[in-house]
Amino acid sequence: MRAVWQLSLLLWRQMAVLVVLAGAIWLVGVALLVASLREGAHLAGMGLNAMAFGSWFWHLGQGQMLRGLCRPESLLLPRFRARLAGAGALDLVLWIALPATMAALAGMPHVLLAASGLMLATALGLASGTGKRVSLVIWIGFIAIGWKPRLAARVGEIALQSPWTPVLLTLAAVLVFRLALQPLLRIEDVEPGTSPLESTGMGRVQSRAMEGRPARGAIGKRIQGWFDGMAQRAMERALMAYRRHPGARQRMTLIRSLLLPHDNPEAIALRLVLVAAIVGIYFFAILHRPHYNAAVIGAYAVLLSLTRFPQLGRGMLRMRPNLADLYLTLAPETRADYQRTLVHALLLLVPVTVLSALAYTALGIVLAHATEPGRMLVTAAIVGAAASLVALAVHLIGPEGSFGRGLVNIVVVLGAMGSYWGGYVLLGLLGVALGGALLALVAISFGLGVWFAAQREYQRRAPCFDPPPA
Repeated sequence: MRAVWQLSLLLWRQMAVLVVLAGAIWLVGVALLVASLREGAHLAGMGLNAMAFGSWFWHLGQGQMLRGLCRPESLLLPRFRARLAGAGALDLVLWIALPATMAALAGMPHVLLAASGLMLATALGLASGTGKRVSLVIWIGFIAIGWKPRLAARVGEIALQSPWTPVLLTLAAVLVFRLALQPLLRIEDVEPGTSPLESTGMGRVQSRAMEGRPARGAIGKRIQGWFDGMAQRAMERALMAYRRHPGARQRMTLIRSLLLPHDNPEAIALRLVLVAAIVGIYFFAILHRPHYNAAVIGAYAVLLSLTRFPQLGRGMLRMRPNLADLYLTLAPETRADYQRTLVHALLLLVPVTVLSALAYTALGIVLAHATEPGRMLVTAAIVGAAASLVALAVHLIGPEGSFGRGLVNIVVVLGAMGSYWGGYVLLGLLGVALGGALLALVAISFGLGVWFAAQREYQRRAPCFDPPPA
């Protein structure tokens, strides 16, 4: 029983914020279900809806935790599968059996249908966390509902009355559980790790236990192979250029090819094409509506372009032991020279971020037929430049813990969103030229001030090559 308890506590030790949020949702759901025993079955439906949302959220983290836990060496532990099954049974009792029983006692109609739907939400959350593509069916369902809402409502009415719907949902949940868990419990060779600073976008949401593990699936491996091939060719070109003309510029290009392997022109272009394809499909499927506000596209573009910087903070921590080889290779005269070299190499992310924000905004302008494209582009460019400077600064010298990094990232994102909307309104009041000049004066000045302060602090610090704390 002790091993089952320790397995149940793993998620708390790795993702405390997620556990607190999901636990609060579970308590709200239980409170509503308890109240429904006295007040009526209408509260039971609200409680089960809260449980379904919390269960998907909770098991998303459980899937990420299991993907990091189920390694070949762990599967060889005595009775590991049995203890894992015990922890899973306890989890299902808390999130499915207990709520369904309380809803049945409250006299809720269609309780079997609700319980099977709760089980399917749990299975999809677990599959999402483990990286299985079967979890995409939930997004296909949302897209279908947005595309044909009346047809979806009619299908829902028929499914609500059919006695076979709970059986089909339960079988679907069992199938999703099998697809998600079977690969994790198979002993196989570990695939080669990816660069901590890769920028394919496929590893942005990985938990700490999953960091460094490549994306599973044939499509993910194929795309990863494209990016890796481009990184290899860029490294070879930089090395040949340095051998021909060993100057400072060629040296910095070689260092950037080493630290930022997927930020060469070919990889940037491929990443933009992939994002454009996904955004285009999503836009035409669900967001192409007459009341859609085109101005929000720039905010989404800035937000999407800033997702690179939290990964930078995690990646630099993971790369500490490997950076010792770079330190010995460069042989700097002082520690400040080495830190300055890293800072100048990572500064490449600022123009890359601005380019990405402009490209995403331009794509949205074309798709939404925006009436003020100049206003959106100027605002996105200025705010993207300032926000990328701030994000690079705070993630370079910010806290090392996952909670602190997450809190810092939330502050940066909220500040960027507020700056975008404030700048957009300012350009509307004063005009693109005058409003853009005033916005650039304030935003860029603030970004440069934060960046120069962080740069001085980073150069003052001694290089650290210790592995990050567990």
